[in-house]
Amino acid sequence: MQATDISTTAEQPAVFLVGSGTTPLGLSDGEYQTIQLQQPFKYAGKTYTQFYLSMDGYVAFFDPYVDTEVPDRNLSKDMIAPLWTDLDADIGGRWTYEQATSGPLIRQANQEITRTFPYVSFSASWVFVATWENVPLENSGYQAASLQVVLASDGGDRSFVLMNYGTIPYINSFYWMAGYCMENSGFVTIPVNNAYELSSTSNVNIPGRWAFEFTAPCQTLNCAWDEVCRQIYGVYGCACAYITTSSPNIYDAIETCSGSTGSLSLSRCQLFEAGYFADVLHLNDQTCKGEIQHNRLVFKFDSNASMCGTTLESNATHIIFKNNVVSNNQKGIISRTGGINITFSCVYPLIQSISMPTDIEVTGGVISKELSTLGSYQIHMTPYTDVTFLVQYSGNVTLEVNHQMYIAVEVDQFDSTQISLVLDNCWATPVNQIDYSVRWDLIINECPNLNDGTVAVLQNGVSTSSRFSFRMFTFTGFSSKIYLHCQVHLCLQTTGNCALTCPLKSSRRRRSVDFYDSAAISMEF
Repeated sequence: MQATDISTTAEQPAVFLVGSGTTPLGLSDGEYQTIQLQQPFKYAGKTYTQFYLSMDGYVAFFDPYVDTEVPDRNLSKDMIAPLWTDLDADIGGRWTYEQATSGPLIRQANQEITRTFPYVSFSASWVFVATWENVPLENSGYQAASLQVVLASDGGDRSFVLMNYGTIPYINSFYWMAGYCMENSGFVTIPVNNAYELSSTSNVNIPGRWAFEFTAPCQTLNCAWDEVCRQIYGVYGCACAYITTSSPNIYDAIETCSGSTGSLSLSRCQLFEAGYFADVLHLNDQTCKGEIQHNRLVFKFDSNASMCGTTLESNATHIIFKNNVVSNNQKGIISRTGGINITFSCVYPLIQSISMPTDIEVTGGVISKELSTLGSYQIHMTPYTDVTFLVQYSGNVTLEVNHQMYIAVEVDQFDSTQISLVLDNCWATPVNQIDYSVRWDLIINECPNLNDGTVAVLQNGVSTSSRFSFRMFTFTGFSSKIYLHCQVHLCLQTTGNCALTCPLKSSRRRRSVDFYDSAAISMEF
């Protein structure tokens, strides 16, 4: 995840005051304290009556590791980790905990949760606070760190976790993690690049505090770091933690196109705040639902797997794949006339030009066309040894004039049953310049140059691969190298007009020896 700094100024410090009722802990490096809870605590859909407080900066709802210097990034267990690293409270600093069901700590918890979540009506019946104050860090040259984790519950289904940070030094990224985890789920990481940024960043506009609600419905939603679980229109969902300014009218839409596959990514929190849950949205094909990826709802189509109701269109200049994100009628959180309908298209230019960047390289010339986020694809031009088109040229090869060359031009990432590649024109130049004035035409208007009896169009306009051959030559008065170029276009096979029937060659004419050199040509593959 990308780090996001929140630069607001808090009127009050984020850290809870440590009172006289705290219990100091004196354990050896890496050990943990079993905490019997004064009131059950609900987390990840389960109710716990005890947990384990580790010196190494986390609360575990399972028997934790002892003195694990490197956090387990693949852990899939219930835990809350304000700063999982090698903290050494046994050699310095102060490590304490406190829990209460009444009194000043409860009042402070209510005050801080109201400040953190002003839209929430919450009354704590139990609170737990663990504090690491100026505790040395083994993986930071024994510099001191100060942090705190607060767990609060109303005795029912609503739970909150606050992670408060004082001074945190630099720690090698290999040796720390911060966030929380649930069984059979990935670790939700606080999105900062460096540990010391925990002291100045926040997801609730209070620098040095990261806060999360684990109310029963929220625990199954897995809201991302920039989302907060909130009740809107009587339904819980992942709302936006910050004021959103990024394309709210189109839900921060991000479109990606690659060949005959495409996707549309929408902001989950913006959709929810507008009144739409993920499960009421789909593509033209109602079976094609979106997939939750972190804080985004992503819709995909793929011609090789499922087109999901995608339509194919073409005009004079482009091929267009088009689909819509729509909502089920009357299935939204609130009723909206017409629901939601977002049209997205992948647009590809029909006509392209491609050159071999040097004199017929074995890796082939490649052209990538980027149309903003609308569409991209690649065209390859590759030389082969014979008409089977099985073996590409490799290494340094010397070919003589009149040796038959076999060239394949292919487009990636399209379904060959839907799209075909058509060779419009192909030509050669003595220098690596596509519009050089000296040129020799090989293919003209999809057909062999009638002035060159060695050219054969072997396959054109029937699939995503077109092929032709010609006999090698060189230009008189230039170096022994030649450079190939082709102009191609894409064609929808449903039109039935992709493959052109070329007229019979009325005559074969030998190349003029006055123009072409008869010496051998050396090509660098």
